[in-house]
Amino acid sequence: MATETADTPTALGTNPPTNTPTLEPSPTATATLPPTPTATATATATVTAVPTPTFALTQREPTLAEIEEFLTQSPVLFFHQNGDVELLSLNDFLNEYHLSEHTEVFYEDVNGDKEMDLIVADLNLLGWKPGFVIVTLWNENQYSTPFIIMDNAKYSPGLRVTFEDWTDDATPEVIFDFSSDTGGTGFQETTWKRYVIHCQTSCNVVWWGMTGQLSSYTSMGLITTVTEIKVDEEGNLSLTIIDESFFAPDVRGFGHISSSHRVLTSTMKTYTWNGANFEQTSTNIVTPEFTVTSDSMLSLNSQENGSTMILSELDESDYYRPIFRCTLNHNNKAIGEPFECLPDFTKIFWQDITNDEEEELVVLATGLGTQQLLAYEVNEQETIQIANVTGDIIRSDLFGVRLGDVDADGQIEILAGRGYATEGSDCKIYVGIFGPGESEFCWWNELNLWEEIYRWDGEQFVPESEQ
Repeated sequence: MATETADTPTALGTNPPTNTPTLEPSPTATATLPPTPTATATATATVTAVPTPTFALTQREPTLAEIEEFLTQSPVLFFHQNGDVELLSLNDFLNEYHLSEHTEVFYEDVNGDKEMDLIVADLNLLGWKPGFVIVTLWNENQYSTPFIIMDNAKYSPGLRVTFEDWTDDATPEVIFDFSSDTGGTGFQETTWKRYVIHCQTSCNVVWWGMTGQLSSYTSMGLITTVTEIKVDEEGNLSLTIIDESFFAPDVRGFGHISSSHRVLTSTMKTYTWNGANFEQTSTNIVTPEFTVTSDSMLSLNSQENGSTMILSELDESDYYRPIFRCTLNHNNKAIGEPFECLPDFTKIFWQDITNDEEEELVVLATGLGTQQLLAYEVNEQETIQIANVTGDIIRSDLFGVRLGDVDADGQIEILAGRGYATEGSDCKIYVGIFGPGESEFCWWNELNLWEEIYRWDGEQFVPESEQ
């Protein structure tokens, strides 16, 4: 089975994490929450008996009006974030939030009975901006009691529905991805979640968790999760979740964040599939929590290369983003333009990176959520800049930019971190939502971390895509 990578935080599944950070407490919300569905009965997290709908939906491909009438007249099985499933009425909710013209409707056999089932997803951009997915199975001559998952966002919700076989039974699960933004003055945080819905005679969520979180204050924090599904030689299915989270450093612990580089405990959790749920079997610490207070080299002196140093001056012109303006000096002469840096996490060194048997002067400067690599050929006559590459910090080892021989040919390349949120997709035109007239709103973007390679062309390090 293919390995799925979701580059975004700690699994929340059946065992919520204890090390999922929030960089800054979210401001108190003033928006009105969606109407609470009315309880009519309770059920356990594993639904073994599905009640017959009180209103029959017999149309094989119903209209939105018919779907909404069905949801209004018949109770639904509502999934709670603690794993419980409850039989509720959506009548109050749908009186305020009607299915929109942008509602997405899918027909897919999700329980392996060779009959197409109905999956409905919608995203409401008003109030607390709820997004939801509804799964209702076709049962002989009508649709069964709907199963619904709902999530909310303070700002900018995102939603995506896909179909993937997580349980190795040749029948896809319904994958419900949801993203949400929160924040306040100078602070923003985006969280990505995933719900995996498995259906047989009924539907249930067999795994749910955060798949990523990106926090931005004066610097940034990032949580990423790698999900891997394997089947062994005996046909046993296992799910492995590896999480990694860290805070990049900022200026002297401004606000809530420490000025140190803090890496939180990384764990690997293993689950086995028991035919109904993913059951956790082990939790192992991959890397214990640690803090790096300084990793710098700001001055060098040698008989061969002379005196080199970085001078810095604090710039507090932006209250929410204080940073040092740094200058590279060689033999008491300024080189290049000033650049942003955190002196405690900035280095200068000499290294032959052009494979000409001559060392170049290299600066690796850590900024607020980014790193910048500057490189110069220095001789008695002139100083020539041969590299100026900035990358996003995307890993807990503080990788934003680094040197490396990617293809083992003896020539150094520069690798730059890229990513965070992708460009929006599944974009739709709304009328009168964000003001008069038409506005585009994209239903989905995701956390996507990757590396861009810069290669030496004989004069400069240039992006591989431009060669």
